Amino acid sequence: MKKLLGLVRDFWHAGGTGGLNWHVHAYSARRQWLATMSEIERFLQHVEPNAKELVLIGASAGWMMPPSWLARFERIDAYDIDPLAAPLFSWRHGQALRAQGIALQVHRQDALASLPELLQRHPHACLWFDNLLGQHRYRVRDEVQAEQEIMALKQQLQGRSWGSVHDLYSGPTQDMAWAHRITPLTRAGVDAGQLNSQQAQALLQDVGAKDVWSDHLTSQVFASGTPTTLIPWPFKDHHCHWLQAGWVQDFKL
Repeated sequence: MKKLLGLVRDFWHAGGTGGLNWHVHAYSARRQWLATMSEIERFLQHVEPNAKELVLIGASAGWMMPPSWLARFERIDAYDIDPLAAPLFSWRHGQALRAQGIALQVHRQDALASLPELLQRHPHACLWFDNLLGQHRYRVRDEVQAEQEIMALKQQLQGRSWGSVHDLYSGPTQDMAWAHRITPLTRAGVDAGQLNSQQAQALLQDVGAKDVWSDHLTSQVFASGTPTTLIPWPFKDHHCHWLQAGWVQDFKL
């Protein structure tokens, strides 16, 4: 019975980072997310990957993954712990990628836990963490450990080209009026890790934040000096996430 309950929980929320609950919400909210997705695509258009292989970590179904970004590679290896990620990612992106001659392999694996192994397995690939790192504190359930592991990534990834889009802050909002002006709110060129309390407060004011917001412990994902873009995400009615996107071009063959 315990094993069965574990399988049901895994299928439903995949350790709190996916599962059927997430996919149903993502499918129903996909129109509401269009502006945010466009801003993510705009950010990635300015990234020039210097590798033909991509390791996509936290792929899920690729709900917010721009097809134009995926089409820039010759091979993609996507990793996720969610048992539904492989069939849904293949359903959403697989046919189009294969029609363009792009090799796609979707793996069910905890890529963060096995990152050193993945780096050895894909020595010439760049990496993209797809809306994953902001969920790490909820998987680990130890804030100190989660923050330390997130901060350690930039050392683990030295010498590799990599990037991430992830939750920075999230919480309730007074209304949804801000969701219709997402593009002007995008903050380009923000020095990662250098948001002071006044700047953070300005972000909250931009989206009409109220009550208590969550810090996803991701302000130190990138080294200081890395330019990043902050993008608001209308996750659901009266609830916003501020996403941070950044890219590190440091690949050495």
